[in-house]
Amino acid sequence: MKKFIFTALVAAFATTSFAQDIVKQMKGQTYAEATATLNAALSGLSAEQKAKGYNQLVEIVIGDANKAFSDIQVANMNKNKVETDTYTPIVNALNDAVKCDEFDSQPNDKGKVAPKFRKKNADRLVAFRNLLINAANETTDPDKKLVLANAYINSSESPLFAEALKAGDQYLGYAQFFAAAAYYNKEDWHKAADYAEKALKCDDVKENAEQYLVSALTKSLKTKSDTLAYLKKLNEVNPDKYMGQIASVYNQIGEKALSEKILNDALAKDPNNKMAYAIKGENAMSAKNWDEAIKFFKKTVEIDPAWVQVWFNLGVCASSKGYDLNEQLSENGRISTENDAKVKGALREAMGYYEKVRELDPNREAIANWPYQLRMIYNALGENDKAAEISKMLGE
Repeated sequence: MKKFIFTALVAAFATTSFAQDIVKQMKGQTYAEATATLNAALSGLSAEQKAKGYNQLVEIVIGDANKAFSDIQVANMNKNKVETDTYTPIVNALNDAVKCDEFDSQPNDKGKVAPKFRKKNADRLVAFRNLLINAANETTDPDKKLVLANAYINSSESPLFAEALKAGDQYLGYAQFFAAAAYYNKEDWHKAADYAEKALKCDDVKENAEQYLVSALTKSLKTKSDTLAYLKKLNEVNPDKYMGQIASVYNQIGEKALSEKILNDALAKDPNNKMAYAIKGENAMSAKNWDEAIKFFKKTVEIDPAWVQVWFNLGVCASSKGYDLNEQLSENGRISTENDAKVKGALREAMGYYEKVRELDPNREAIANWPYQLRMIYNALGENDKAAEISKMLGE
């Protein structure tokens, strides 16, 4: 037992001794070597020793960071391209200084907080920060964009630069937006939405940040809880702008009465709200209520005659109505003359809508498959020459 205790004491003494000598261990090492040395020792270090260790990393990398800062300024003045990797020592210096300050700000053995390294690090690193904004903007690599943006964000949120930023941080919104863009490209929808929401406070990027926010939230929907949170966020951001999406989603999750109320309220406020009529049409269309859908879609194109997607929806509804009538009114594959006229009436109505789509979208830029739908109608109505013309157009 005594031998075991003695061994434990020796091990404890060795750990303490190593902790006290962490800076000495790191001196003379490269930045990579010193980082490895510190990381290996972190679990056995006090907050004070961790602060000293991270500060030593700053001391090791500061020369390269200063050179990079100078090289980047010269390149910018000469309008020369700067490779993203040039910013690495600057990023490392800022990140290490932030970590240093995190531990340097913790109470000492007497319970007092007296940062030893804050002023020196803040003074020598504050000028580096703004360079990261242009770098994050210019790189298309989402991983590099994230490294640069996060270095800026972390330094902005650290007490290390509180004095320098007491009047505000004019570029923080940009950095948050770049982080949102990077996370979006990495398909991390939750983080993309989180940073995009933060960036909304910056007027210069607000519009684009809002697009990332809404798109990322849309892509992250998995549960009803996600959907309700999404709807709440759209209402917070701009309920009028996203009225259509809000009403559509409520309809999709079975809250049809609430969806209808939102649309009716929008129309009460603006009787020419084309989006409200379009969503009413889509809701009726999803319920296969073709006449109701046609009524609302027709009201929509009265307000906006160039809305090609709505004209196409009209074609879908009218043709679906015709096909349904044919099935309902046929007996043993036969249909009366009167009922056949009803079916063909619906199909001719659909033909007119699809021909309007053709007029508005001749190059199929908005609706790629309208020729197939129109040809189907021509064939159903016996318009063989017109159907052949569509086939020729399609190269068939």
